[in-house]
Amino acid sequence: MNDEGKYVMFLAQYIVGLTEGEGCFLVVLRKNNRIDLRFFISQAIGNKPLLESIQQYFGIGSVYQKKSAKNGRLPAYVFEVTKRDDIYNVIIPFFQKHKLLGYKAKSFEAFCSIAEVVKGRQDIRKLTKDELKYITEFKLSMNKHYGSPGAGKPHAGAGTRNNLDEAQSVKSAKLGAAESRRLREKLNPAMRIKS
Repeated sequence: MNDEGKYVMFLAQYIVGLTEGEGCFLVVLRKNNRIDLRFFISQAIGNKPLLESIQQYFGIGSVYQKKSAKNGRLPAYVFEVTKRDDIYNVIIPFFQKHKLLGYKAKSFEAFCSIAEVVKGRQDIRKLTKDELKYITEFKLSMNKHYGSPGAGKPHAGAGTRNNLDEAQSVKSAKLGAAESRRLREKLNPAMRIKS
């Protein structure tokens, strides 16, 4: 393998590791009924060139500075991908090829499941009641596990560049494991996620 091939492989694995620690797969159900699929990685302000390298590697997304630091958090930069085509054609295939190994793999699995259900439909009103319930359940299970106890949600407030509406809190009864499995199989029999 030539030196350039080694660099590309190293960068891919580096992106996976960075995503494990500082990345987020996010599903947003907005007040205007839109469904957003987003991927981002946050870094301290001095690491902007690192995020620009990731943007260059993927050839998509944007790098921007988060709005002012809140609650004692330091200012940061974010690499973010929000275009549906880029999520489906670049981000999902990348992480299917370069596997996440930690808790973030569970968030990615849920993200992919939701992406499959909403494919071609960007409006909540185009989903069935069962599909919306399914998405809400999986959305609530995402991005739960962060490093140290009491770390909270380190990415809270990220992705505000486009002045997005606050995520709509879709409340539904928590489903039991059996009902969850039944719902997944009903919506997509080929998608039998290991529970």
